[in-house]
Amino acid sequence: MSLYGALFSGVSGLTAQSSAMGAISDNITNVSTIGYKGTTTNFQTLVTKQTSSTFYSAGGVQSKPRQQTDVQGLLQSSTSQTDISMSGAGFFVVNQAPVPGISDPYLYTRAGSFIQDDQGFLKNAQGYYVQGWPTDPAGTVIPANTNLTVPNQNVISSDYLESINLNRVGGTAAATNTVAIGANLPSSDVAGTSHKTDVQFFDSLGNANNLSINYTKSTTGNQWNVGIAPPPGTAVSTLYDNSGNVYSSSGLVEFTAIPAAGSTIKIGFGSATATTYTFVNGAPTGNQIQVDGGKTLSQVVAALVAKVQSADQAFAVQSNRIEVKPGVSTAIQFNEGGVGEIYVDLSATLNSTGGAVTNQTGSFTVKQTDNAYSNYTMLRFDPANLPANGDTISIRGTTYTFQSAEPASDGDTVITTSTFGAMMADLENSIEANDSVLAVTGNRVKQFDLDNNGTNDTLYIETVANVTDNIDTSGMTAASRPKDGDLTAYASTTIPVATASGIVFSADGLPSTFNVKDLELLGFANGAQNMNNATNEGKRITFDFGTVGQANGLTQFGAEFTPNFITQNGSKFGTFSGVTIGTDGLVTALFDNGETRKIFKIPVATFTNPNQMSSQTGNVWTATQNSGDYTLRNAGSGAAGQIIQSALEASTVDIGAEFTSMIVVQRAYSASTKIISTADQMLQELMNVKR
Repeated sequence: MSLYGALFSGVSGLTAQSSAMGAISDNITNVSTIGYKGTTTNFQTLVTKQTSSTFYSAGGVQSKPRQQTDVQGLLQSSTSQTDISMSGAGFFVVNQAPVPGISDPYLYTRAGSFIQDDQGFLKNAQGYYVQGWPTDPAGTVIPANTNLTVPNQNVISSDYLESINLNRVGGTAAATNTVAIGANLPSSDVAGTSHKTDVQFFDSLGNANNLSINYTKSTTGNQWNVGIAPPPGTAVSTLYDNSGNVYSSSGLVEFTAIPAAGSTIKIGFGSATATTYTFVNGAPTGNQIQVDGGKTLSQVVAALVAKVQSADQAFAVQSNRIEVKPGVSTAIQFNEGGVGEIYVDLSATLNSTGGAVTNQTGSFTVKQTDNAYSNYTMLRFDPANLPANGDTISIRGTTYTFQSAEPASDGDTVITTSTFGAMMADLENSIEANDSVLAVTGNRVKQFDLDNNGTNDTLYIETVANVTDNIDTSGMTAASRPKDGDLTAYASTTIPVATASGIVFSADGLPSTFNVKDLELLGFANGAQNMNNATNEGKRITFDFGTVGQANGLTQFGAEFTPNFITQNGSKFGTFSGVTIGTDGLVTALFDNGETRKIFKIPVATFTNPNQMSSQTGNVWTATQNSGDYTLRNAGSGAAGQIIQSALEASTVDIGAEFTSMIVVQRAYSASTKIISTADQMLQELMNVKR
């Protein structure tokens, strides 16, 4: 029995050492395989239960191969930007199908030699496609299934993961949203002197546009007003201060052809009260503009401007509230100075075939300038709510009292309310009679019929240079208090009469106040997004004119206008040129215009016992009961290793150690054969006894 036991023990040794030799041979042949994990062979005894204390029954040996999946391989540099490696624990999630279906299992690998296939998917040399979480441009993970709204980063599923495809990245463009300007504005300039800075910016479609920033010296020392007309191809430009108040707003209508007879344009305070102007053949009457008789487009545009100025008193307050655009005789420019918003409707401004004859289409609104920056303070009274007897209004320190029995227009400070028209006339005459500053010209105080209904209901008071005054309406009953020109109630009963400038300098030539911060652009004719900070629209352009008290932007020295620098972000359309992959697995697309866009995030799958995963052909593994379930993690977070771009993980095989082990195995195998041959000889001797 023991001789046969010895024989079989030797056979088990041959089997075990053969297994070890097989592991060594696999290790040596995979010494250059990316991400390969070496297999070591351990041995355990096979013990036969001993039935006698004086007799030994041989058992044998068993081999126990173990792949050392958790051993880190050496990272080797690569020239490919899509080669990635894992530094630390974890695996890439892969699939053999570019678009995994229900029957396509997800596997795990550390072989990161990925290249683009003919469809743009990242596939490694073994034919497996790396999976990633899609992200939005900000790098936030989103579901791969567009029918879902909430991502789940703990589940491996085609609803949340997809094969990374670089062909579908496409091009990109970035709209400008910051502009920094440095220049010196001459301190010796007289009031009214203007300088400009031309700035190129990009819209959301990557088109290059130009805008001009105009600086005009104020009548108040060390102060400059800032203006930006709508760039060609836009409808409205609006400047805002640091608090979001409108500093200035302008509109633009660029005619490309003469409108057809019968077509119309609406211009006014709002859609409900806007005046309709009609283009006609023959002699015009009323609010009509002639388009035949050999009229040129420039003549038609000029006639329209003149008609609006004569027909609508809201445009008589401010001489350039509507004007032919300087230098462009076929365009109309609207400049809102505080009277009230300007509504323009071009939906019926068409040619004979129904096509648009302006670059701008539809309707737009030029916003009302905030009273702090307005050249005019509008007091719009309600004819249905006359001030009560004894009500008072204070203008520049002079108090005017309303009385129904007061004679009209006698120049004192008592204002008649016998009729609404008499009250308006008496108030204008009394202010001019009792205020020498406002009486300097006949236009600093004037009454107007802003809604063109035949009743002068609005009194405007023009800002006086170097003078800041208030209008106090607290002495009036609430219903009779005047409103702004567009019938918006003033926020306070104290209404300032002053115009703050866009930029104010200290006596040392350094800026002390910036009242201009953001630029809003609306109505791009090329279809680009509005720049208005609205949802699903572009951002406003934020200006950086420097730091208050520092000479790092705009300054006011000397006698020359000197532009120093202009910098802005944004870019034209650019095509995909490559990727970067961060240590956190974030895949960022690079474009030839310098822009970047985050597109995917590569997850890392970790296991409790990776050495018990089942190895499959192609240098991949599957989870088993002994390995535990996967856990998806962000690279570099918790137990997950970091992802290294342009590097590959080398095989963990040490060829020197393998050759040494091979010698040991060879000798052990030979020794096992000697056991068999010796046991055979002993059996032969036993057989010879019978002879």
